[in-house]
Amino acid sequence: MNNMLWELIHGAFEAVVETTVRFLGLTMPYLVEAVNITLLIIIAIVSAYVVRHYVFSWKRLFSRDKGIKQEFAGVYLPSVSIIVPMHNEEKVAGTILERLVEMDYPRENNWYEVIVVNDGSTDRTGEIVRSYMEKHPYIKLVSRDRGGNGKASALNYGLRFARNEIVIVFDADYQPPRDTVKRLVAPLYNPEVGGVMGRVVPINTPDSFVTRMAELERTGGYQVDQQEKGFMGLIVQHGGTVGGFRRETLKALNGWREDSLTEDTDITFRMYLRGWRISYVNIAVSYEEAPATWQEKARQLRRWVIGHTHCMYNYLIETVKSPLLNKWQKIDGVLTLTIYAVPPLIFIGWITGILLYLAGAPWWWSLIPAAMFTIAYSTTGNFAVFMEINTGLFVDRRRKAYLLTPLLIVNFLFNVWVVTKAFIFATYTYIKRKNVEWEKTVKRGNGKNYYNQMNNDKNKGSKWLNSQRWHK
Repeated sequence: MNNMLWELIHGAFEAVVETTVRFLGLTMPYLVEAVNITLLIIIAIVSAYVVRHYVFSWKRLFSRDKGIKQEFAGVYLPSVSIIVPMHNEEKVAGTILERLVEMDYPRENNWYEVIVVNDGSTDRTGEIVRSYMEKHPYIKLVSRDRGGNGKASALNYGLRFARNEIVIVFDADYQPPRDTVKRLVAPLYNPEVGGVMGRVVPINTPDSFVTRMAELERTGGYQVDQQEKGFMGLIVQHGGTVGGFRRETLKALNGWREDSLTEDTDITFRMYLRGWRISYVNIAVSYEEAPATWQEKARQLRRWVIGHTHCMYNYLIETVKSPLLNKWQKIDGVLTLTIYAVPPLIFIGWITGILLYLAGAPWWWSLIPAAMFTIAYSTTGNFAVFMEINTGLFVDRRRKAYLLTPLLIVNFLFNVWVVTKAFIFATYTYIKRKNVEWEKTVKRGNGKNYYNQMNNDKNKGSKWLNSQRWHK
């Protein structure tokens, strides 16, 4: 029965190949040659990512660099405006405001202000913010009746009311510890630095398998990838939250681009292409609520891919030609912009491997290249699925978390499927110049309980914080 099924599948594929060859007017040898060249190109592209992430991991483990210097933290204290965009955030609004009230930063003479943008909320968000305003005059509420059009639009609206030198952004579900702001602003003493970015750590890791995978991804992405980009003077990518800018820099850039689904990636490249750079501060930690279900994660990832892909088309050529970027920054910029084009290449590689087999190529040629770039991608590719994550776990001294890494293959296959579909859709919408509607990530509001539990558990809390301070 199995043999009959295999023969049926094999015959169907052969028919497809023969039909394709006749349609293109090719002979089988030409098709084999074209497929061979395609595979070699794919392998070369993925190998570039392999080398990139091995270099990052190696340097993170053995480099003597200890991170962005923090000798100015608590000494260099410029005036700060914090913008928190909120659209129906009643479950988390009170928590972020509690953290910002606790922040260890000067408040005299309007030196510290929190601007909450109530972006067309229809729940109790505005009511919750006003209750904090009554007790803390540095908290300000600005409202828009017609909101929900995206984060960039809300940020630009809040920027109108920001009066201080540095503008910092936090998403509504984030929970920064007391020293986060003063650590974030420290690198801005350098006039060449136009922006700063801190580390994001999921606080709701125990919620589900999906949140545990997200926590591993963030470990590799921040503790290794972002950290080494900063060390090596490459393009540090702003994450849109737990980060800040000089207000004059934002004014020169005309704020955030409102037609972008990833306003953070967009402003990153606009900054570097104008001569500014971004500093990554690994010790400036903030905790987030990661999506807890596959559906929620797919929705968030889809938005990231579409926005990032649009940025690729907008800035790829300009990045290559820029006189303000050095050779390594250009290479890193190209690899960063094209990062979501890799999953579609995996599908193409699988298809070309099948075509080679059906075309009569040796079995080892059709299978080994496909296996090589698939394994390479899944271990050190753009999702940093294995090498960077384990490096990050080692640096964070989280030995037990190693046990989860074999399960990353599930996360990898999910990411490849979602990203491939989103990349194709993003390309279509870019060519057709169609706007894509912003999709809000679901917030459950249980991060507060985890945050309090972490702080109450002195052993776990001190161990984690000490690991961060040791590996700055």
